[in-house]
Amino acid sequence: MTAVLTMERLRCQEPQDSLTDEVMIQANGRQVWPPSGSFSLSRETEVPLRVDVSFDGEVTVQLFDEEDVGSDDQLGGVIIPEGDTNGPAQFDITGPGSHYILTYRVKNLDF
Repeated sequence: MTAVLTMERLRCQEPQDSLTDEVMIQANGRQVWPPSGSFSLSRETEVPLRVDVSFDGEVTVQLFDEEDVGSDDQLGGVIIPEGDTNGPAQFDITGPGSHYILTYRVKNLDF
């Protein structure tokens, strides 16, 4: 364990679905937010996350829209390296018809 990713906020600029997305976040293939199920986000809404994820090297963060019928839709993602420690950062996560902004920070534990 050499770094900790702290996901601070998630803002929905544009949902994939017409009104709201039922959002889940995975880090390295494991659901980290919400702890179970999904969370509804609509256009121009923001939610505090307060999620910490320990990792080595890099972490892959992916957003999904939970669907009632069929498989979950991937909304996009980002790969964050452990060296990305310049304070709070934002990343635009875009997918087909969706746009989210993830605010995060990375703290190296090796120092």
